[in-house]
Amino acid sequence: MPFTLPRGLGPLRLLIVFCLVASVFFFRSYLLPASDASHFNLAPAANSWWHGPNSGYSDLSDVDTEQDYAQAEDLGLISEITDFEDPAVPSPASSTPEATHKPAAAPGLFYKPFDASMPACRQLPGADKVVIIVKTGATEVFARLPEQLITLAECVPNLMIFSDMEQDLGHFHLYDALDEIGEEYRKHHEDFEFYHNIHRAHAMHGDVSVLGSEKGWNLDKWKNIPMLHKAYTKYPNADWYMTIDADTYLGWTNLLLLLSQLNPEEPLYSGCVYWHGPTQFAQGGTGYLLSRKAVENLEAIRTPEKIVEWEKETSTICCGDVMLGVAMGQAGVPVRGAWPMFQVDPPCALSWTDRYWCTPAITWHHVHTYDIQDLWEFEKTWINQTWNDDKPGSVPYLYKDAFEYFVQPNIAQKKSDWNNYSGDKTFTEPSEDHVKEDNDWDWKNDDEKQQLWDDLNEIQKQSTESFEACQTACMDDGGCLQFAWHPGTCKLNYSVRMGHAIEPKEEYSSGWILERVEAFKQGQGTCEQARFEID
Repeated sequence: MPFTLPRGLGPLRLLIVFCLVASVFFFRSYLLPASDASHFNLAPAANSWWHGPNSGYSDLSDVDTEQDYAQAEDLGLISEITDFEDPAVPSPASSTPEATHKPAAAPGLFYKPFDASMPACRQLPGADKVVIIVKTGATEVFARLPEQLITLAECVPNLMIFSDMEQDLGHFHLYDALDEIGEEYRKHHEDFEFYHNIHRAHAMHGDVSVLGSEKGWNLDKWKNIPMLHKAYTKYPNADWYMTIDADTYLGWTNLLLLLSQLNPEEPLYSGCVYWHGPTQFAQGGTGYLLSRKAVENLEAIRTPEKIVEWEKETSTICCGDVMLGVAMGQAGVPVRGAWPMFQVDPPCALSWTDRYWCTPAITWHHVHTYDIQDLWEFEKTWINQTWNDDKPGSVPYLYKDAFEYFVQPNIAQKKSDWNNYSGDKTFTEPSEDHVKEDNDWDWKNDDEKQQLWDDLNEIQKQSTESFEACQTACMDDGGCLQFAWHPGTCKLNYSVRMGHAIEPKEEYSSGWILERVEAFKQGQGTCEQARFEID
């Protein structure tokens, strides 16, 4: 059959089309913008470091010199983990035992070129060696989890979210932490009645959030050990496993800087240490950190008999983080303190003292969704301002820096309809209809309260009459940095706390002695060296 051109495309038109295509290829270097990003520059080309620039490297063929490889290794862009399943992380190149310098051939190593389609924070040195475990419950998923998914999840290559029920939230998968609990408990223990109610409601397309109750707390304690095992099973070659609650903010870059100073081959179980009877444990809400070696030690004793023992003790114990402390003790890994890097309060509730000042902040607990967003914006701003092309994400933010961002711009001589959590001293005349003060004064008996009032001097007694009189009492007390007043009560405080807005009907006002706050700040020094401390 003779060759014929498509209808409407004659020889002249075909020649014109050919010339146009050829010209595009010939002049493409002039038509397409050239990237001016350096090979290892993770700093933002636009407004935010969270979304990195285009990179000069697109695949392993671009890395063809020992100098390039050495520079990548110095920056922490070489990873030993090769079996992570995140599709965003490129697969390792094939390797041969003989080669030891070329990146495409180094045994067990691969070079990760900067991927402009991924946020820069996801590619910071050490990011792919950490597994972040988020613990939540099915009844609170839509209330607490979304803010984590649009902030922290952008940066964490290896994120696992555990709940009471397996489900998907957008393109994020939530694992059921309890589906492997022994049948003796899962089918018959009273804690699991709530578990089955949740699953039945979900199967009928019901709103499980309305089922929230204290029963959810009882169920929550069963999750800690199983979800750590599941995380280890999925990522056995990770260096670190970090667990937080859904109402905890994790300072990602500060965590990576801490981990860069630690050895995952040493058994480490660390967090904010609490006691439960004879058991020391890392409080779960503030987050706890485990090295690969610590988890391996736990896995080594995880026999069927030991699982039965743990589940039996869990059925009678108060809390899952306590139970993990019991198990880690049996594995020969005692808990070590990471406070105040791991913090139980959000910025608005924290008592800002010299003990915190030069310490990096890694976790903040009891955060609301708006706290998470504010902390996220602060961390992005901090990284942009401190970026170093040679050492991306290498400057930690300290409590000092958080104070200057969150607290100092928002305190004043007087803020109406505001509670700044003052309460180190409470001046009030006892009465039957007295409102609660949310401090130790509430727990004293009537005689003790009356004695406190009788012991006050005239300035202190008059402080209960007005905001100005309360301010005078604070000024009269040399250690007082702030105060709060509501009709009939004046409260003083010896540390700075920011607090929060309240309903106008409560008639509550707060104030700070700004000169003393500034003197406190100046007295802390410049923090020339960050205090990364684990006891």
